[in-house]
Amino acid sequence: MDIQKVILVLIIIVLLAGLALELKYIEDMLISANLSREEQCERSCSEKGEVAYVVKNSCYCKEPITFRKHWRCFWNVTIEEEEDGMFSSKFNSSSVRNIAVKSVVKYTAPNAPATKVFGIYNEVSNRIYYVSDPRRDEYIADPLETWDAMGGDCDDFSILLASLYEAIGMDASIVEAYNPEYGHVFVILHIEQDLDSFLKLYKTIVEKYTPYFSEKPVNLVIFGENHKECEMIEKNLETGKNIESFYLVIESTTEDYPGSQDAFEGYDNIKFVNVGE
Repeated sequence: MDIQKVILVLIIIVLLAGLALELKYIEDMLISANLSREEQCERSCSEKGEVAYVVKNSCYCKEPITFRKHWRCFWNVTIEEEEDGMFSSKFNSSSVRNIAVKSVVKYTAPNAPATKVFGIYNEVSNRIYYVSDPRRDEYIADPLETWDAMGGDCDDFSILLASLYEAIGMDASIVEAYNPEYGHVFVILHIEQDLDSFLKLYKTIVEKYTPYFSEKPVNLVIFGENHKECEMIEKNLETGKNIESFYLVIESTTEDYPGSQDAFEGYDNIKFVNVGE
């Protein structure tokens, strides 16, 4: 083969390669044209090994989340029935049932524990603002009152959250925490699913709907019969073993994500109160 034929073959190869690239570009454009903004973002970020976050129609790529487990194990402790009715008298899941359902059906797998946990919390944190009680009056609002007023303090937040979670079949308890100077009220939520399965879906939800990325905390509560059982559970968690069920800490007045805060920190007097059915 003479030099001219070689050059001709090379030119044809280059032209075909260019045509192939052009066709691939056209194909990508056609595919992208049929994708939603969210799908386009997910496609673009996945090519970089990152996850997508779309806010106000803008696409951001970020590192995947890795949850860092933080836990507290309580032994010889029970979730008590309330004696004075301070919280249970205000608890009302039926009044907020429709709000709870509407909060989760906008997500994929609305009946999954991870979706319920995030959907309810996200709705409340985006709507309700922290507003203190009167100085000399500890006022506790019922859940619908807090929802309509769009504000309340930690106990109002907690009653609202507990009522919403219980309205869609979850088991929520109130935690009263005190130190010599002040007190706080928040929620723990019983997740009746193994930890690994819960975190697998929860990770994708937090990645998709929040700006958080990389390593983030998730705060858990476990109850043991005695100190020895707590040590065994903690050892399993430290070595990466799965656990069958657990409680997630739901801090009442933060705008992060459920489980992000260790709400027990700084308190030495803790009481667990059952307010649901």
